[in-house]
Amino acid sequence: MKIRVLFSAINYRMVLIVIETLVVYFFYDKFDFNLQIDFTILSIAIVFPLVFSITSAYQKRQDALSEFNSFRNKLIELSNLFHAVDGINKKNYSSFFKTLLSLQDNLISVLTDNSSNNMDHIRSKRKEIFYTLTQYKKLYNEREKDSIIRVKNELFESVEKLNTLKIHSTPISLRVYCLVFIYLSPLVYNSNILASFVNNNFLELVVSLFFSVIIGFILMALYNIQEYIEDPFDQQGLDDLKFDKMLVGKNEILE
Repeated sequence: MKIRVLFSAINYRMVLIVIETLVVYFFYDKFDFNLQIDFTILSIAIVFPLVFSITSAYQKRQDALSEFNSFRNKLIELSNLFHAVDGINKKNYSSFFKTLLSLQDNLISVLTDNSSNNMDHIRSKRKEIFYTLTQYKKLYNEREKDSIIRVKNELFESVEKLNTLKIHSTPISLRVYCLVFIYLSPLVYNSNILASFVNNNFLELVVSLFFSVIIGFILMALYNIQEYIEDPFDQQGLDDLKFDKMLVGKNEILE
């Protein structure tokens, strides 16, 4: 697992930035190119927007965790309220519980499928659940009626919030900006690194080359991490929501 974590941020973009860094490094070294630029510019132009983008993606993941946990709790709470109503038999309850599980399956399908964000089926399921609940309205007392309607509304509020988190990513323009400047960064810092070392010293040449590569490597690794946590639902990143451990199961039905 630890090895997988270490290599999770490595992809084709990482290879490209390393190759670009090496090409620019040896090109600058061969033609003795010296461009004195303050590294503060690199921090302002790349690191700050990149950190902001990562923070936004992380906050989105935390919001997704909170909302899905709320959805899970409201789903169980609604089924329990329905079960507690006098006059509701086991068959009625089991049928309603299966309807709620079907809603959960539909939601997971929408959240994990990047090719489609069609919520029509889930919104029609909302009507189905409402009509099912109203069939037994004569059995509810005023307190039960208020509680059931409130929890049902809160359940679907969580559904809509999860869908909103799915379809609205962190600012795309900011992510593109970060990626472009990461690819341009070797043109900036390679000159400064070469100017800081003695070319005829082999050890310093190796150290300067190492620092040149590691800067591009770290910047692209941070960008890749942001990409992985950008969508906490797609089950492609190591830090995505663990749906297999969070879903309401059939074993949670009341006897």
